[in-house]
Amino acid sequence: MSQNGNPRRTRRNFLGATAAATTFALAGCTGSSENGGGSSETTTEEMTTTETTTETATPTEEPTTTESEPQAAPDVPILNYALTLEHLENAFYRDGLATFSNDELMEADALSTFSESLRMEVPGYLKTVGAHEKAHVDALTATISDLGGDPVGEGEYDFGYETPTEFMQVAKALENTGVAAYAGAAPSIVSEELLTVAAGIHSVEARHASFLNLVNSSSPFPNAVDEAKSVSEVLEIAGGFVTSEVDPSVYELSEDRPVPARKEEDDTSDVDVLNYALTLEHLENAFYREGLEEFSAERIANCDALADYSEEFRTMVPEHLQTAGAHEKAHVDAITKTVKQLGGTPVSEAEYDFGYETPSEFLGVARALENTGVAAYKGAAPTVANDDVFAAAIGIHSVEARHAALLNEVNAKSPFPKGVDEPKSMSEVQEIAGQFIVSN
Repeated sequence: MSQNGNPRRTRRNFLGATAAATTFALAGCTGSSENGGGSSETTTEEMTTTETTTETATPTEEPTTTESEPQAAPDVPILNYALTLEHLENAFYRDGLATFSNDELMEADALSTFSESLRMEVPGYLKTVGAHEKAHVDALTATISDLGGDPVGEGEYDFGYETPTEFMQVAKALENTGVAAYAGAAPSIVSEELLTVAAGIHSVEARHASFLNLVNSSSPFPNAVDEAKSVSEVLEIAGGFVTSEVDPSVYELSEDRPVPARKEEDDTSDVDVLNYALTLEHLENAFYREGLEEFSAERIANCDALADYSEEFRTMVPEHLQTAGAHEKAHVDAITKTVKQLGGTPVSEAEYDFGYETPSEFLGVARALENTGVAAYKGAAPTVANDDVFAAAIGIHSVEARHAALLNEVNAKSPFPKGVDEPKSMSEVQEIAGQFIVSN
C-alpha cells in the first residue's frame, strides 16, 4: 500500500487542506439522538485566484490571468453513493412517520408478541433512526460541497408499504442493505478522516438493522461477519424503490485516483492491530462462555433486567446471547489464523474477573463490552493496510454494533444513542479491558 511515497504525500497534502472542513461538516452527525438531525455550520477557506499581469515592451499586449480550477476530492463519488442511500432512507422514515401515527405503529401486527413497554418505545426509536438519516444527509451534502463536488439530490420513491408492519419490513431491508453498502464501499475510501467517519456511520446502520431485525422477529445479528455488497448490487436493490432517473456515472471512480493508504509510517503493523483485536475477542469469548455456563437460560430469561418484557422476548434473550458468544468464538478463531498467516504470533487468552454476580449484572457487563468493541474496531480498522484484513475488520465491526444494540435495549438504553459511533484509541480500550484481566 505504501510503496509509492509520492502519491501518499500528495494525498496527505491535499487532506491537510480539507480535513478541517470535512471533519467539521461530518461532526454534525455525532451528537446524541435527542438532538435529531441537528445542523452544522461549516467554514471553508476560500480558494483564491491568482491574477498575474505581465508587463512587456509592447503596449498593446493584454494582461494575462491564470485561474486554477478546484478539483473535487477523489472520495466524492463514494460520498455521493452514500448520499444516494441516505436520501432514500431519510425520505423513507420522513414519509412513513408522517403516514402512520404512534398508535398505529405500536399496534402493528409485527409487534403483537412484544410487551407493551417495547411497543411503546418503537415510534420513538423510529423517529431517532429517521433523525440519524437526516443528519447523515446533511453532513454528507456539506462535506461533498466542501470537497469541491456536486451533491446528488433526493430522488422520487415508491416504498410500496400499506400497513405499519410492511413499513417496518421495508425499514429492515433498507437498514441491512445500508450495512452491506458501507462495508462494500469503505475499502475504496482514500481519506483516513472520511474513512473513520464512514466506519462510525456503518456501525450505526448496523445498530438500526439489529433493532429492525428484532421487531421483525429475525435474528438481530444473523452472521458472525456482515457481508459487503458492491455498488451495482446495492443500486439494483435501491432501484426497486427509486422511481426517478439515477445517473450511475456520478459514482464512478477515476482511474488516476490515489490508492487508499490507511497507515502512517509510524503506525503499528497489521499483526499488532490484529493481536489488539484478538485480545478483545478473547475477552468477549471468555465472558460469554463463562457467563452462559454459570447462568441457565431460565435464570437469564427471568432476571430483573428483563422484567418489563414479554415472555416470548425474554425467552429469546438467552438464544441471542448464545449466538453472540458463538460470534466471538468465530472471531477468535479467524483472527488467530490470520495472525499466523501473516507470520505473527497470536496472543493467548488471559484470565479474567468480570465482576458480575447476577444475570442482570451479566447483561450489564455484556453491554459495556460490546459497546467498547464497537469503539475499538472503529478506532483501529482505518489503520489496517491489508485490504482483505480491513474488509473483514469492517464486517466484524458492524456485528459488534449489532450485538451492542440488542444489549443496550435489554439494559433499558437506546440501541443507537448517536448518529455516528465514536472511536476509542488502543490505550483507551486497553485501560477498559484491563479492568477485567487478572493475568496475561
